[in-house]
Amino acid sequence: MESQGKNGSSLITRRVEASTTFLHTTPQTEPSGGGEPELAVQLRCHVTKYIRAGRGRGQRQVYVYRGSGAEASFVAAVPRDVLVDEDSVRDVMRLLLRAIRPLRDLDLTDDEWEAILPEDVVPQLADLARGLDEGSRSAAVVELAVDRHIRYSAPRVLMTACRGAPPATEGKDDGCSICLEVLHEEAAAAGKGVPVELPGCAHAFHRRCISKWFRKKPTCPLCRGNVTKHLDPELQKDILEFSHDDDPDRPTVLQFSRLF
Repeated sequence: MESQGKNGSSLITRRVEASTTFLHTTPQTEPSGGGEPELAVQLRCHVTKYIRAGRGRGQRQVYVYRGSGAEASFVAAVPRDVLVDEDSVRDVMRLLLRAIRPLRDLDLTDDEWEAILPEDVVPQLADLARGLDEGSRSAAVVELAVDRHIRYSAPRVLMTACRGAPPATEGKDDGCSICLEVLHEEAAAAGKGVPVELPGCAHAFHRRCISKWFRKKPTCPLCRGNVTKHLDPELQKDILEFSHDDDPDRPTVLQFSRLF
């Protein structure tokens, strides 16, 4: 499924995909002196986040999580507690999904949480629970691959933090340090667009020049100030993860690689 960014933003497109990669159930044990049967369910998630910034850019795999933090378990006494029908199984799977930290870090919407629920294993788990004899025990392990895809145009997003540069003072028109031409005089006529100021440092450049620069780097060409720090928080959250090699503040990730 696919969802738009929060606050109605059309600058960043997000979607999530999930598939069951493994389901293993153990035979029920022999009854041990009565009592209610028990079913233990363990959910393991392989979570990957992909970010594509702009057209023609290599896709980056920026976040891959494995390990104990990507697992959750549930032990149910059947039928008194849960798992006696498919709706109950879904409720349990929702609890397990929400307990997994890497999934919570994806900032999923309610609809996306429902989209990653492994519907294909629900009937099998319900049948397993209903088939348990009194006093017996069984277990199930479910492995789920969840991929978060994020796409945006880095120049478009970064330009939202810039503002129009003030008019040139009489007799003085500073130059654009990218193209080395004057900022204001006939800039629009030359197709360079109106001058803009970068946030934080107020260095000014032609709109077209800085937009091209932003395709490669999120920093000011003069002082190297990071423009992403001045974005709206909802935009900043995703674009900061698409870090650049010369950014000293790039986030720590468990695996970082470029895919072509």
